[in-house]
Amino acid sequence: MLSRLAEVQALDLKLDRLQEERGQVPHELVATAQKQRELEERKKLKEREADELRRRINANELELKALQERRRGAADAAVRAATSKEATQYQNQELQFATRLSELEEDTVPLLEAQDALDAELADLTAELAALAPVLAGLEQAEADRVAAVDEQASSLGSERGGLAAGVTPALLMQYEQVRKARRGVGLAEVLGNSTCGGCSVRLPIHVVQKVRKGEGVTRCPSCGRILYHRQQD
Repeated sequence: MLSRLAEVQALDLKLDRLQEERGQVPHELVATAQKQRELEERKKLKEREADELRRRINANELELKALQERRRGAADAAVRAATSKEATQYQNQELQFATRLSELEEDTVPLLEAQDALDAELADLTAELAALAPVLAGLEQAEADRVAAVDEQASSLGSERGGLAAGVTPALLMQYEQVRKARRGVGLAEVLGNSTCGGCSVRLPIHVVQKVRKGEGVTRCPSCGRILYHRQQD
């Protein structure tokens, strides 16, 4: 019975290794996915900057248009003025509008230059993301294939394990699984030639070793609590 349980444990350990292997995502995939996230975040930040810049430029352009219209209106009014005093007033207004127009145009130039620079950065980020997309897709497909292969192997071992476990009494199997859960995946330990526990390497009392070799029921290591067995034991 315990030799059968040892076979079950051997499969359990293989399944544990497969589960661990399944979770080991290749570094290249992790790094590439991280790079994509960073590029996307940078692009979002630049897009927000560009949106804010466009709002400022649009506001300036609207003000420029309004000032140009008011300047033309003042110039026309100066021409139609009935008196020289009235004409001078409109000419002064036109001059004020012209001064403000010049200032606003000067303020708008660096905004337009910044917009061009941001548009170039966004174009570069978009191109970089486009180039990265097929690379990441290929890595993700390779990872999906790898995981599928691991899952297929685990399914096969799981079926084999189920067949072997059916030959172990439910009480013994339950006890083994409880110990295995508490002891890092190893619930069954072989008594080694020097009378030590194969699980914790502690030397076992003679009466414990004799009991295990005789196959007298289920014996557990006094130190680690693992179920003990002798390899030649049926």
